[in-house]
This record gives sequence, structure tokens and C-alpha cells, in this order.
Amino acid sequence: MKVIDQLVVEARLEVQRAHEAGDAEQFGAHNPFIDGFLEWMDAPEGQQSIEASDLVFAALAHAGVDARQRKIIWADGKRLSIEQSAERMHAEHPGVLRDLIETHVLGWLESCAPESYSERQLEELDRLIEPWLDDYERTSRAGRT
Repeated sequence: MKVIDQLVVEARLEVQRAHEAGDAEQFGAHNPFIDGFLEWMDAPEGQQSIEASDLVFAALAHAGVDARQRKIIWADGKRLSIEQSAERMHAEHPGVLRDLIETHVLGWLESCAPESYSERQLEELDRLIEPWLDDYERTSRAGRT
């Protein structure tokens, strides 16, 4: 499952602005996908997901990644796994569902692209993160069944 939270948030805002401004035609008037997405955003489920996304991206704004060791390096220097990172955020924000936090941590990792990285470094990061996420999702699903 590919989750690119930042792009979703930007698209959500753009679509909402267009609908509010009466420019829905640029996206296709009464597009069922857009209408459904806007409904979801306004529903409690959508609001919870947006809250979790905002929380994760704010908490990890100054974090780094050690993709070889499969760790997220927090601003305070702690090196935590995906699960530990989600648990840390959930402990600080118990009102936000842990599973949603974890989903958005995966999305953060997928979109992780340090500005200082060269194209070659970004390709290497992607090459290492993809199997990390695939393995994590596979073991996570296996643990739930």
C-alpha cells in the first residue's frame, strides 16, 4: 500500500479550495471520486486520519533515517523502529489511534527525501526503504491474522 501523505494533504487542500471557489469544473464537475474524498475528509474517520498525518509529519519533521539498520533517528538522537516510533507518538497522543499513526509513519518513510541528498543518495535510500516497508507490512499483516 503506497501512502504519500504530503501529496494527499496538498491535493485535499487544492480540491477543497476549488470546490469552495466554485471551480469544481477544473476537476470534473461532480466527480464521484472528489465528492467521496471530500465526504471522507469531513467524516470522523477522515478527520482522525488527517490528525494522525499532521501529528506524524510534525513529530518527524527533524528526524532522519538509517535505512540500512531500519531505524528512524529522532531529533533527540533516539534510534527507533517503525513500531517504536508509532508507540512513542501514541504515548504522547493517546487520543490518536495507534494504527493510524503507524500508517502515516509508513507514509512519511515513503516520502522521506532529505534536501541535502544527491540523486544517487535518494535512489539508494529508496532502494533500501522499499524492502524495509514491504517486510514490515508483510510481518505486520501476518501478526494480525
